[in-house]
Amino acid sequence: MTRLINVFRHNLLKKLIALFAAFIMWVYVMADQDPAIEGSYTVPLTMSNTPYDFMAVCEEKTVQINTRAPRSYYVKYDANAFRVYANLEGLDEGVHQINPQVVMPSGFELVETTPAVLNVKLDPLTERQMPIEIVTIGAMGTETSIKKIDKSMEYVTIVGPKSFVEKVSKVYGTVNLNNQTNSFEMQIPLNAVDEKNQAVNRIHVVPSVITASIEVESGSKKRIVPIIPELSVMDGWELTKITVEPAQMEINGAESVINSIVTLKTVPFTVQTGQRFFKSTLRLVVPEGVTVTGNEVTVTAEVIRKPVMRDQVGN
Repeated sequence: MTRLINVFRHNLLKKLIALFAAFIMWVYVMADQDPAIEGSYTVPLTMSNTPYDFMAVCEEKTVQINTRAPRSYYVKYDANAFRVYANLEGLDEGVHQINPQVVMPSGFELVETTPAVLNVKLDPLTERQMPIEIVTIGAMGTETSIKKIDKSMEYVTIVGPKSFVEKVSKVYGTVNLNNQTNSFEMQIPLNAVDEKNQAVNRIHVVPSVITASIEVESGSKKRIVPIIPELSVMDGWELTKITVEPAQMEINGAESVINSIVTLKTVPFTVQTGQRFFKSTLRLVVPEGVTVTGNEVTVTAEVIRKPVMRDQVGN
């Protein structure tokens, strides 16, 4: 035992210096072989603690996170090991600027996120009753026309974020009449669209499908009728030089229906002031049982201020 202690004590200082040098060399080698570097991952954005009866709307769907870690970590981990979320706890209706929260594996350091701030809108969920419109397309068989269209229901409910529900101007289903000569029944998917006939996202139509019964009768009548644009403007302004293209359109249907139609009108539309020239594509309001060659027209007009009438008394 004494001999072993003597061996340990012999040249002790030199042995300690050698041990320390070996440790420094090990740290250097390890740092050189697996240095800390920066890298990035693109991670899906999730919403956390969304308040009840609200929907979170954010334009950003992913967030890029820039990190720093040993080189080997970037081989070991992929984007699935990270989580990025927006914490909405305690927030109310409106647009909020939120810093994204990042959850990372141990050993990673967060450098920055892109974007650094998220614009998240909290939109209250709401619903609204809407009438169902039936849009017909295609040409029926010779000498046949629609006598009546019966729907399994007249109204549906649209559900979604308030700002999106308010955009919906029409809920409709499409019936293809191409070469139909007999009465028929079909399931019709429903669509929610805005004033420009564009689909409104994040909206659910309940129910999303209805049943339509189309009663077809022999004998049809055609007539060409003028198109009347239903335009309005704010007080103090007026519309001039209103034109419609096409100015008239052929309608087709049962004689009893066609005889009562003298014009076709567009959906009501309010022209915004501040624009000198108005041009837009507007949908036609087509009565049930009537088919047309097209259900949209192009309307143009000039927007001018009304002349101010001044009191001449006393001048």
